Amino acid sequence: MKLAITFVLFFLISFFLYLENEIFELTYAFTNKITRLINIEMGSINGSLLSDGKFLIIPDPFQKSTMLEISDNDLIDSNKTIGVISLSNISKNNYTITQKASNNNYLPNTISKLVEINNDHPISTIKFVNNFNLTSKKPLFSKLNFFTYNAKFVCGSIRGDEGPLRPGHYDTDISIYNKQKYPINLFWNIVFNNGNSTNSIIKTVDPNKSIGLTCKDIENLANLDPHDTDLVEGFVILQTNEINIASSNNERFANEPISVQVFYTANALDSLPQETLVEKFVFQIISDSTGKIPKSLLNVNLEVSSRADLNSIAPQDFKVKKILSSTYNLTDKESENMEIVIKETDLGVGNMIDDHAISLLRLSPE
Repeated sequence: MKLAITFVLFFLISFFLYLENEIFELTYAFTNKITRLINIEMGSINGSLLSDGKFLIIPDPFQKSTMLEISDNDLIDSNKTIGVISLSNISKNNYTITQKASNNNYLPNTISKLVEINNDHPISTIKFVNNFNLTSKKPLFSKLNFFTYNAKFVCGSIRGDEGPLRPGHYDTDISIYNKQKYPINLFWNIVFNNGNSTNSIIKTVDPNKSIGLTCKDIENLANLDPHDTDLVEGFVILQTNEINIASSNNERFANEPISVQVFYTANALDSLPQETLVEKFVFQIISDSTGKIPKSLLNVNLEVSSRADLNSIAPQDFKVKKILSSTYNLTDKESENMEIVIKETDLGVGNMIDDHAISLLRLSPE
């Protein structure tokens, strides 16, 4: 009997606590006029709102089922603006919102977004940005033009003869100039040779300004190991669309909204070119028993230059004989027996040989 009474008392206490909490929530919401609201916006990369959006919300914010599927301008959409869905008087909860469909000219943004609605944060606005659907057969607008640039990139180093390029250090710099008097939204991603492509991101180029994309940007977008210097190749895909740009084939490229140029560099040296000391010798060959030296070079003033090695000690005639041995294929003994006289010496400054290549390419849109 006591157990039954205890159970009844426990049930009544729990019920009254629940009822008290609900009354408090209603009173708090009424007195503070709290409106819990989710706004969902669907737009393109150029900032315009898009129609025909459809979304899945888990759980159902009205607590009628486990999930809610809603389309733009449904009956429960309190905002009749195209591209904006508003759900008001919803429950406090953590929601997962996923885009299910988009305008036929755009690809849905499939990355789900998390939203928390509570008394401290009763209103939340989330945005889904959709990329162009280049396979769509439905025209967007009569004066809307797509501009796509495919920029080849080569980044990293080749140290052996594995190819496809000669050993060296390779870098790529892509410069993008906005020729318009308004900001341009640029959509870009990376496609690797024999590999996958990355997700796309948006870069905004201010009016009459330029930006650059380098190998470092490519590594960051692809989440490559910054310590891995192996060669990577592929294409950077740059895409934008503009309204009121002439669409005829003859005028399209002339009126493209941006200008894209790619600058390639390759350097086979581990360090940049630097100044070095150069020795110049004026000398005469007095005698040559080998017959390998042309007779016209005997007993006349000759001139040769060589790089000076710092902190090294060697006779001047030894340096000249070393050069003659290399030029005329003399043995050590033949070189030693040759008699030469140093007439003059001079010291100057020169540059190391720079095995360096550069290339500049201007891209046209497709």
